[in-house]
Amino acid sequence: MKNRFAGGCGMCSVWVSAGGGYLVKGLDEGWEVRCPTCQHIDELAETDDFDPDNIALPTTPPPGSETTVALRVLALTRACWSCGKGTVCLIGLYPQRPARGYVGLFTTDNSTTMALIQRLLQQHGHGSLAATIKSRYSRTMRKRQLSNGCAHCDALQGNFPVHEEADRRVASGGVNGLDTLLVAACPVLEWQAVIHDNGGGVMAI
Repeated sequence: MKNRFAGGCGMCSVWVSAGGGYLVKGLDEGWEVRCPTCQHIDELAETDDFDPDNIALPTTPPPGSETTVALRVLALTRACWSCGKGTVCLIGLYPQRPARGYVGLFTTDNSTTMALIQRLLQQHGHGSLAATIKSRYSRTMRKRQLSNGCAHCDALQGNFPVHEEADRRVASGGVNGLDTLLVAACPVLEWQAVIHDNGGGVMAI
């Protein structure tokens, strides 16, 4: 059903103007807004040939959608297992203004999310922190992946211990249990590529 009011998309929190989105029934039976992009993906998901690993997003934001979304870049500081010094570990992305129905903290367990965080850090004057994100070989995962590294000795900070600590902090303090490094204006299509990526790495909030 066409939305008559301005509001944030319940799936991605991108702001849509009145008449620019759609209304859908949420899990709590209330109405939630869907932006044109997320509504399109919802409709595709109902088809027989839907391939969640090969989703084509639009090349430009559809009319009625904002072109950027404000995202919190979340992190925590912990002692490096190798050198013992405190180092910042990137945890994930969360909207500055989550919309009604929105529930996802997208974590750096996912390489698409980590790559977007690295770009946002570079674009917003945090080049030295962005440089700690590198492709490293993980013995646990038995493959190379973009990962947190110690700012002092460059040792890989494993996803399991880092995100286990993040889980504890979120369980006790919600999103605010993590540190917000910056609030960055992110192109909506880059954010929606994270939202609709099928590689995992999302924490329900």
